[in-house]
Amino acid sequence: MNGLRPPAQIGSVRLLEPLGEGGMALVFRGEDRFRPGLFCAVKLLRPEVHRDADLVRRFLREGEVLTRLSHPGLVEIFSFGTSGAWPYLVMEVLPGGSLKACRGEAPAALARRMIPVCGALGVAHDAGVVHRDLKPSNLLFAADGTLKVTDFGVCFWEGEEGRTRATRSQMVVGTLGYMAPEQHGDPRRVDGRCDVYALGAILFEFMTGQAFAQVQLPPAAVRPGFPPRMAGLIMRALQPDPAKRLPDMAAFGQALSDWLESAEAVGWGEEPLPGFAARDREQATVAGPRREEGPELRLAPYLDALATGPVGARRSAAEGLVAGARVGDGPWLLAALSTVQEGARFALARALGKVGDGSALQPLVALLADPFAQREAAEAAAEVALRTEQVEVARRALGEPGLGAPWRWSARAALGDEGWTQALQAEWVRLTPPFRLQALDAARRLPEALRAKVKAATSDAAGQAKSLWENL
Repeated sequence: MNGLRPPAQIGSVRLLEPLGEGGMALVFRGEDRFRPGLFCAVKLLRPEVHRDADLVRRFLREGEVLTRLSHPGLVEIFSFGTSGAWPYLVMEVLPGGSLKACRGEAPAALARRMIPVCGALGVAHDAGVVHRDLKPSNLLFAADGTLKVTDFGVCFWEGEEGRTRATRSQMVVGTLGYMAPEQHGDPRRVDGRCDVYALGAILFEFMTGQAFAQVQLPPAAVRPGFPPRMAGLIMRALQPDPAKRLPDMAAFGQALSDWLESAEAVGWGEEPLPGFAARDREQATVAGPRREEGPELRLAPYLDALATGPVGARRSAAEGLVAGARVGDGPWLLAALSTVQEGARFALARALGKVGDGSALQPLVALLADPFAQREAAEAAAEVALRTEQVEVARRALGEPGLGAPWRWSARAALGDEGWTQALQAEWVRLTPPFRLQALDAARRLPEALRAKVKAATSDAAGQAKSLWENL
C-alpha cells in the first residue's frame, strides 16, 4: 500500500475489516458511529493510482452520477469525495454476490431478474447517463435479493461539464465480450443502445452457457431446444447496427415482460436448459424482508449528535445527516429546520440541497441571513434552484453588486451569474492569493461558456491557483 494507511474514519463512518480488493480499489466494511449496526461499504482508490487525475475523476464520477439518480435497481451511494489523500465512495453493502452465480438458471427466472435492471438503466439513460461497461460482475445482489447495477466509473454522462475531457477519444471503454460494436470507435459517441447490447450478451451467455462474442450464432444453434421467441428477443438486442437493435431499455423490459406472460415461457420457468450441470445452477440468493425507515428514524440520531456532541462529533454527525438524506425527506428536514439549535442549521441546509424540492428554496434563502449557515444555505439554494428550474429566483436572492461576499461565490457561479463573472474578470488583478484560490474554485461551477471567459482572463494564475486554473 506504498506505506499510506487508509483513514480510520470518513465522516460518521468508521472503517472496519477489509471486504475485498481489486486492481484499482480497496473495499472495507464501515459502520456509522451514530447508528451502531448500520453497515456500509467504503471503497477507496488504491494509492498507486492517486496521481492519475483521469482515474481519480472516473472513480469519483460514480458517486456524482448515482447521487443524482434514484431507482431500487441502482446501487445507493451515501457520500463520496476525498479524505486526506484517499478518494472514496461510501455505499450500501451488497452481500448477495453477483449475477455470475445465476449462470444456467431457467430462462424465465433470468428474464424476471432482468426486468428491474432494465428499469434502473432506463432511469440512468433518461438522465443522460450511459453505463458503457455492463457485465455480470457489475450486477450485484442486495441482502433482500434485489439485483442492482453498480460501477458507473466509465459511464458517459451527457450532462457532465467538460465531458470532452472525461474520456479520451482514443480510449476503448468497456469489457470485451459485452461491448457493442460501436464502442470500438470514439467511446463518447454512444448512447443507451450499447447497454441494450451488453444486456443481450449477458442473457445469451447465461441462458446458453456460451458467450455470444465467441460463437456468433443464434441461441438454438448453441443450445438445442432454446425457446424461439426468447431467442428472437435476444438477437434483436444483439444487432450490430444500433438502429436495428431494441431501441431502449423500456422496450427491452417490456419485451421481457411480454415473453414471461406468453405460453412459451410456461415451460421454461423452473428448470435450466438441458446440458447445464447441477454445479452451474444458482444457489439461493440471500433474501429477507426489506426494512424501510422514515427520516425520523434514519436522520434523528445525527441531529441529536449535532445538538449534544463535541466539535469533532458534530462534524461527523453533519456528514452522516447529509449522506443519509434521501429524496422525499424534504418535508421532515424543513420541519426540523424550524426547531433545531442554530449550530445544526448548516447541516440541514446541506441535506436540503441534496434532496429538497421546490418548496425548500425560500426557507434556504431565508437562511442567507444566518451567519451559522449562510454559505451552506447559498450553495443548497443554488442546487435546489437548478434542480427545480427556479434559477432566476435564486439569482435574484443571491445577486450582489460586483463580486460581493466570498461565501456566495460558489452558488452564484453554479447559477451562471454573468454579473459575478464580469466582476471576477475586472477584479482579478486586485485579488490577493487566498481570494484568487476561492474565486477559481467557485468558477469551476460556471457553465462552460462563462468558464472559458474566466479562464482567458485569469491566465496569470500562479502557485496553488495554477492547478485550479488548469482544471477550469
